[in-house]
Amino acid sequence: MRREHEVRFLLSACTFGAPPILTAARNGHADIVEYLISKNADIEQREGATALWCAAAAGHFDVVKLLVKNGADVNRPSGTNSTPLRAACFDGYLEIVRFLVEHGADVEIANRHGHTSLMIACYRGHVKVAEYLISVGANVNQKSLKGNTALHDGAECGNVEIVKLLL
Repeated sequence: MRREHEVRFLLSACTFGAPPILTAARNGHADIVEYLISKNADIEQREGATALWCAAAAGHFDVVKLLVKNGADVNRPSGTNSTPLRAACFDGYLEIVRFLVEHGADVEIANRHGHTSLMIACYRGHVKVAEYLISVGANVNQKSLKGNTALHDGAECGNVEIVKLLL
């Protein structure tokens, strides 16, 4: 009984504000994530972001697959309403983007500023990610809270390929 209580405490204990499963996911330690899941760690637990968001943002595809296989919500937002999909789009992790969309990620969810996954892919100049998002139905005319579209973001980053793609 005491051991079970200690395990539960350790699974929720924070180190610099992050539960162990978030730290392991962010650093790509699939074996540790898998072990923590086997000990009933809460994969939806968040300190601003979930383990899936952290793994997607860091480009750890193996951890992303593991978390989704174990029931992680692909649309659960961070504290700023950024989804795991948007996190993967930020650094252009196309393989993760495809996987998340194939597992139900909504390409139209926007963050607290109204920026969608397509907008961030365009702003960061990730042509292949933008092409893919458009191919699965991302709205190129969606406007942020300031009234900007993905075209504005592509023009701001100075990427001619993005601008051509959107016109």
